[in-house]
Amino acid sequence: MEDRVRQLLSKYYNLTIENISQLEGGYCLDETYRLITSDQMTYVVKYIQYDHSLQYLQSILKFQNVLHDVHQYPCAKLLPSKDNALIIDDNDRLLFVQRFIEGTEPSREILDRNDDYLQTMGRLLARWRCASREYVSEMHMQEEYEEFTNEWWERQDVKNIDSFLISNFFECKQFLIHRTDRFERGLIHNDFHTNNSILTDNSKIYIIDLVDACQSLFIADLATSLFHLLVDKQNGKHRAKAFLCGYQQLVTLSTDEIDTLDYFVRLKLTLCIIEDVHESTDMENSWIQSCFDLLHRLNNDSTLVKTLLS
Repeated sequence: MEDRVRQLLSKYYNLTIENISQLEGGYCLDETYRLITSDQMTYVVKYIQYDHSLQYLQSILKFQNVLHDVHQYPCAKLLPSKDNALIIDDNDRLLFVQRFIEGTEPSREILDRNDDYLQTMGRLLARWRCASREYVSEMHMQEEYEEFTNEWWERQDVKNIDSFLISNFFECKQFLIHRTDRFERGLIHNDFHTNNSILTDNSKIYIIDLVDACQSLFIADLATSLFHLLVDKQNGKHRAKAFLCGYQQLVTLSTDEIDTLDYFVRLKLTLCIIEDVHESTDMENSWIQSCFDLLHRLNNDSTLVKTLLS
């Protein structure tokens, strides 16, 4: 696979390859590479299988460059090909190249030392929301894959799974399905949490892994961020409160968003567990067990998230 990546880079990009090596991460072992060129520039090369169309991914990657260039958002800039294309279509795989960001994921110590990191993360998600409003309205992005439509609800595979997960899914669905037209939609990150952030040596935070972005409700993006924080039983509430504080410095949540936030957090958490259970052979996995524990806590306290806003 590495040889094929080299061929595509040589054919389509004005790059002189000095070294290329496989990076960990991604859904497949052979989809992410680190590229060093002869002028000592470092890039990340993604060579991925993608469930949606080329045009859909193009819209997402164009937004990534708009974030970087227009909004000075801390994310990687994509490198265009010789023909100014952001993506190379290689049959069942798509290739694109972006700048490499040198840094590390934040440690537990960094997250718990003070609230600055999480408040900054909250502001970054709010900035994404503000930038997405402009982008989607201007680009008329194809609604090829959009969450929280009637079709989306019907596509959710909740058969042959734990009865507790099924009951949570349908309770949230019953509450939300006729309310979603009240909420603002746009292009969301869809996996915005601290593990998808990088802290550089100069203490700047960058957001990564934008490729899962999709059309959805902005409140759903916030819900995903919050359940990833709340899953930490010891410090989750404090972390989520700090994140919300940063978010609300730039975006004021509507009354409807506040009143339904607990349901959105429960739903996104439930869907995450369902996906992980389908893919995992180890039901005792500590992440899955922690998610189940949070789901029980959310069931026992229907305003757990809402109280963090006060």
